[in-house]
Amino acid sequence: AAAPAAPAPMETEAAPADKEAPKKEEEKGADNADVSMTDASATAAEEAPKASNPVDELDQEAIKTLTEQMGFTLIRAQKGLLFSTGGTVESAVEWLMEHQDDADIDDPIPEGAGAKAQSYKCNECGKILSNMANLELHANKTGHSDFEESTQSVKPLTPEEKAAKIAEIKELLKLKRAEREEAEKVDHVEREKQRRFMGKEMAKTREEMEKEQRKREAAARKAEKLAQKRERERIRAELEKDKLERMANKGKLKGRLGVDGYAPDAIQYDKDAGGDSQEPQAQKPKTTSSASASKIDEYITKVSSYRAGGDGGKCLKVLKLIVGNAADNPDEEKFKKVNMETNTYKNKVKPFVGAKSLLLAVGFCPQDGDPTHLVLKDDADMQLLKDTKAKLEKAVVNYG
Repeated sequence: AAAPAAPAPMETEAAPADKEAPKKEEEKGADNADVSMTDASATAAEEAPKASNPVDELDQEAIKTLTEQMGFTLIRAQKGLLFSTGGTVESAVEWLMEHQDDADIDDPIPEGAGAKAQSYKCNECGKILSNMANLELHANKTGHSDFEESTQSVKPLTPEEKAAKIAEIKELLKLKRAEREEAEKVDHVEREKQRRFMGKEMAKTREEMEKEQRKREAAARKAEKLAQKRERERIRAELEKDKLERMANKGKLKGRLGVDGYAPDAIQYDKDAGGDSQEPQAQKPKTTSSASASKIDEYITKVSSYRAGGDGGKCLKVLKLIVGNAADNPDEEKFKKVNMETNTYKNKVKPFVGAKSLLLAVGFCPQDGDPTHLVLKDDADMQLLKDTKAKLEKAVVNYG
């Protein structure tokens, strides 16, 4: 009995919708008022489909299922299908379950309800945009950000309008290209000016650098000439000194080259009346212990100045060992001789300025007939050896 009674509400619910449509059409114009009449003209009948009412496009089988089998009213069935996401019976039932307590659930469906958005509208300038790409292009170009969806469809361009639009775009591109070429021409001129200016500056800088280099070279040559001149003058002074010394000592020279500095020496010839020849003994200037001590400090400072790889410290340790053994064991012959052919001496003593000079200053001297060994003199100052040992120990500690 419930199934036959269902069509009756369907007709009663449809009646308000039929009455509402003419009212809305009367507001649009007098010609559309005849749509609700049974004797409407053919023109009005042709215009009715153009309204594209979404209710007319609903699935009639789904409406029948919702009204006849499930007992929903026609308005509710139409709203469920129209406003649900899937447009199916299941989605319509879900929507109705969620909105069944709404105050306007049984109100007539307004015109245009459920219509799909066909374009986008810019609320800042009112322009209608056909798709999202045009919307993004418009936003980037104008900076507008207020948009909304619109049901208004964008009318496609006619071939004549399309051709005119293309011609307009081409003309705009031509103007843009001309502006760009003009800007590039100006930029090229500026770059050329900058290039010439930088070339002149570089040439000027290069010329100044070459001038400074020539000045430095001239100063170096001048300093070299002055050094050579001073050396010649020094040699002349030494020669004059030797000449005066020879004159004062009957052609003999008392000095010779020693560990304490430059003391000229030469081969002496002295023949007596009987024809016997005798070569006088060369005399070495005597040095005091105080002079030797000052030189020893200088030699230790020179050796300590070698910091790379700790080489100076290694040399100081070897010197301390040699001098210490000679000072602590004055009667041991093995500690009075230094072999200069060993790897230790060659690698840790010989390469460093001041190391061998220190050994000579404390009393070691080349062995006669054996240039590979240094021997301690019999008259070596033992106190000087002990003092030198103490200085070397301190230097090793300070070297780190």
